[in-house]
Amino acid sequence: MSTRRLLCRIGAALLVVAALSGCGYRPVVQHGPLAQANGVNVVLFANKSYRAGVEAVLGRHMIDEFALRTGGRVLPADRADLELTGTVVSYGTTPVSYTAADAIKEYRAVLTVQAVLREQRSQKVLWKGDLSEQQVYPVNADIALQQNAEDAAIDKVCRRLSERVWQQISQRF
Repeated sequence: MSTRRLLCRIGAALLVVAALSGCGYRPVVQHGPLAQANGVNVVLFANKSYRAGVEAVLGRHMIDEFALRTGGRVLPADRADLELTGTVVSYGTTPVSYTAADAIKEYRAVLTVQAVLREQRSQKVLWKGDLSEQQVYPVNADIALQQNAEDAAIDKVCRRLSERVWQQISQRF
């Protein structure tokens, strides 16, 4: 047998051993109510801010974060033990830097939410928190590019808020 063929067989055997050895992704949930629950239902947050659609962006990130961290245990309401609800309390932008000509150069987007994790059956509150995140984004004279920059900032803020909600719930237990 040639050396090349022998190396190919050894490589194939190592791949099979690695695949069968149990290496791979495991959910992060090890403690607290998320560890004992069959899953969580992430309900679209209410939106009390003036910014339409921000709750949908936040909801998408919440579902993604909880699906990633629980190993896909984001379930519909009729099958989940837990429920994550909340409210987008406020969204606002403020100028944070100016050019030499005193024109606005950058804005800061700030999003504040309240989130609640409950047992669905008993409605017992397991965790509740108020969180806020911010992101600076550039000004652009082109209104479409300006809107794109603000949308990108909102996306980053929502992603970070979702991560923080997960961290807060996980650290609580």
